[in-house]
Amino acid sequence: MSDYSSRIPGWIWITTPTLAIAFVGFLFYLSTLPSGNELDAVKGDAKTALEQGIERAREEAARQAGAEDVYEFYKLLEQQKVEVPEVKEYKSTPKDAELSYEYLLQAGSFQAPEDAEAMRANLLLLGLTTYQKSADIKGKQWYRVFVGPFDNRSKMNKAHDILVANNISPILSKKPIIKKADASQAQ
Repeated sequence: MSDYSSRIPGWIWITTPTLAIAFVGFLFYLSTLPSGNELDAVKGDAKTALEQGIERAREEAARQAGAEDVYEFYKLLEQQKVEVPEVKEYKSTPKDAELSYEYLLQAGSFQAPEDAEAMRANLLLLGLTTYQKSADIKGKQWYRVFVGPFDNRSKMNKAHDILVANNISPILSKKPIIKKADASQAQ
């Protein structure tokens, strides 16, 4: 008999009794559950208790709502006035004014006036309207070459294309111009 027991692996000796004990425990658990009729009775009692709790909560909420002050938000909001300070930057364009823009292309910026003049001459040879403007930046004099001004984007885009074709990367500057409709009609 000892030869027979040595041929059965050890894990079978452990798992077989464990499964048997688990099966007996499961049967005991099933015996403690109520039968179908008792289960329906428990469900019915739980349902009535839940409905009574909901009804009590509604009554309590109604009592509290009647005791609280009524908040009349919309009436209070209509009566309030907010004073807003007048800021010049926030003023909109008048309705009778026509808003248009002036476009400039900066073709270059040089420290030497000769370089700026040479760039301006090259741009004039390309058929572009140019001018030169000097600026003092951090104590140094810079000479900027501009193309334009243009009153519409189409002309500005044509000049931009010419500059790019000649390996010049321009910087666009857009400035609003407000024209009064009355002033333009009077002239």
